[in-house]
Amino acid sequence: MYRRWFFASLLGLAAMAAAATAWWPGGDARRLNVILLTVESTRADMVRPDTAPNLLRAAESGLHFRNHRAVSAWTAPNAVSLLTGLDAFALGIHAAGDSLPRIALPPVDGKAAEDPPLRKLSERGWRVAGLQAFMLIDQFNNTGLTVESGGEFLPWLAGRVVDRKPFFLWHHYLETHLPYGPALEFMPDWRALLPPGDTAARQRIETIMRQPAVPAGSVAFKPTDRDAVVAVHEATLRQFDAWFGRFWDFFQASGLRDTTILVVTADHGEEHLERGDVGHASTTHRGHLYEEIVRLPLFVWLPPDEKRLERGLRSIQAPTQHSDVMPSIMAWLEQRRSAPLTRLAEKPWQAITSLAGFAEPDPLHVREFVAARLEAGWKLHRRYRDEKPVENRLYHLATDPGETTDRAAERPDLVEKLAKPLDAAFANRRQVRREAEAAALSGNAAAPAWIFPAGNRAVRFADIRDGITLRWSGDPAARYVIEYQAGEGGALRLQGRLEAQGLEKAFGRIDATYWRDYVLPYGRLRMRVGLPGRDDAWSEWVEVRALP
Repeated sequence: MYRRWFFASLLGLAAMAAAATAWWPGGDARRLNVILLTVESTRADMVRPDTAPNLLRAAESGLHFRNHRAVSAWTAPNAVSLLTGLDAFALGIHAAGDSLPRIALPPVDGKAAEDPPLRKLSERGWRVAGLQAFMLIDQFNNTGLTVESGGEFLPWLAGRVVDRKPFFLWHHYLETHLPYGPALEFMPDWRALLPPGDTAARQRIETIMRQPAVPAGSVAFKPTDRDAVVAVHEATLRQFDAWFGRFWDFFQASGLRDTTILVVTADHGEEHLERGDVGHASTTHRGHLYEEIVRLPLFVWLPPDEKRLERGLRSIQAPTQHSDVMPSIMAWLEQRRSAPLTRLAEKPWQAITSLAGFAEPDPLHVREFVAARLEAGWKLHRRYRDEKPVENRLYHLATDPGETTDRAAERPDLVEKLAKPLDAAFANRRQVRREAEAAALSGNAAAPAWIFPAGNRAVRFADIRDGITLRWSGDPAARYVIEYQAGEGGALRLQGRLEAQGLEKAFGRIDATYWRDYVLPYGRLRMRVGLPGRDDAWSEWVEVRALP
């Protein structure tokens, strides 16, 4: 009841604001708003009339891209590609702690890159924001995004309608990620999809409804589990679709439909046991670039007055990829007629991923990558270990969309043709760690010491619901590194590093669902803070235990 009342109040406020500001968006396309909505772990083949009726009904007034792909196998590089227009080779984001350079983007095609598009928009007067605490991690640094952590999606949008200033908002819908825990009204009868009386099968499905990661080999899934896996995951998409329906009502009633470019896509797809696993690179630790991971939905809505820029287009079959999205947004804002998403030209696609993404066991030294290239219907997967190619797999997607028949042995000519540009991209990829380690200048500063937390402690959600800030002693002008280890040593474990400028690292508010699904399962977090490149300048380890 409260939610319905709150939503109705928002609609009323937004409608009044829209009426009061109807003069604004009519003619100046440069002042349009942008909403980039990414949906976690959502494959293109999941989006159907029975799973996403609200989204597809709305899509009738937008552009539907039916051959869209990610550029990596986990969230961070895909999201940063969407925000910058760079591909995964140029980004250099392959593990925890990786991020874009602080000063400028890497060169593209041998040319010096401009400032990040979001920074350019901010300089032109756009309010560029993300609202979720996870956006504070290092991977999203230097994109031009300002994280206004703790803000709520619809109230924030209502505020922008009232203040009448252009904005760019990135919002990430997270509840389609593992663990699959849809509300009861969306939960299917998944038990009926398993062999009768198979208790072990029920336990396997309960694992994907309980754990935020299912590392490869940690659960002995069987092919008979697949229908239940799909049903439970698709239930989370039905829940998203209900959420999207409420957003779409607000989007139209508030007047934002007439003033805003809306983009809806996924960060990456998800495995449904096609290769024996459930999840994706950062959860399975066996990352790859098969179609279930990279083939994604993409929808774009242009304001009605701006449809002249893409007249006659609705359902687009030409291939597109994440690195096309931001250049297209900028083209539409600047009223240029050539947006990469709608050039409708056949073009090669390339992608790269580390095996475990954010969960790489040694983020400083990633040893193994998988890259892929799709050209003229042929797709090559090429594995690299210690900088050398060690395996090829070749598939013809038109006749083998599930990528089950490897034809590398019978078509060495195609392997050689597709491998050449892949090897060049791999050799020239941006390598964050070598740059960061070479540039580490810590001087003679003393080792820091923790101020908060000052020692080991237990924490409940109520203790951190309003946010938490780590603090330490030291040189306020120095850069520091926070090294962390999460998990109890079993299947669920993470480690990595976060950078910080000065003597604190602030994290915004998280909600109870995030705490339950992505903090509690790991149990404990060990941390120390130090100066980069200095083995002698670390604090003591502190351990924080998460309690229900």
